Amino acid sequence: MNKHCSFVHFRLMSLMLKIRDMVRPPISKLRGAGLKPGASVLDYGCGPGGFSMAAARIVGHKGHVYALDIHPLAVQTVRKKAVRKGLNNISVLFSDHDTGLPDSRMDFIILNDVLHVLDDPESVLRECFRLLGPEGVIFVSDHHFDPQEIRRRITGGRLFRLSTRQGKNFLFRKDVKLSQEQAAA
Repeated sequence: MNKHCSFVHFRLMSLMLKIRDMVRPPISKLRGAGLKPGASVLDYGCGPGGFSMAAARIVGHKGHVYALDIHPLAVQTVRKKAVRKGLNNISVLFSDHDTGLPDSRMDFIILNDVLHVLDDPESVLRECFRLLGPEGVIFVSDHHFDPQEIRRRITGGRLFRLSTRQGKNFLFRKDVKLSQEQAAA
């Protein structure tokens, strides 16, 4: 992720995202993508936490959300929002891509408006592949890219295949053939 985002830029971005989230609520997008109560979620590049908060409300007390970002203000903001909203099912991770979480732990990974700022997208996608459970999905949306570019970037390394597309939102799953080859190795 972009390590060079100034604090002023982060504050301005947070204000813009707050307005965006009022117009297009993250909770609607996540429910439409099939996020269910009890799920384990990684919000990769969580920013100020709009999707993290929505995911935490959906998964409830039996689920858990990991909000990851490289920007210290993002991590601090999400932590404060979670406390203020009484959401005990959110953990924040300060990292560029390594999560330190166990293999196949996630049911749902969110890459919302983050694909365009990744410094090393291949490493991020390898980490997502490692973390995603066998039935898990990656939710991808990025208004900076056209749909073909999003699909190419996610499926180009052959780790993931397109599952469904809902307008500008995409769901990807692990490539079954690659998963079977890795299991056999």
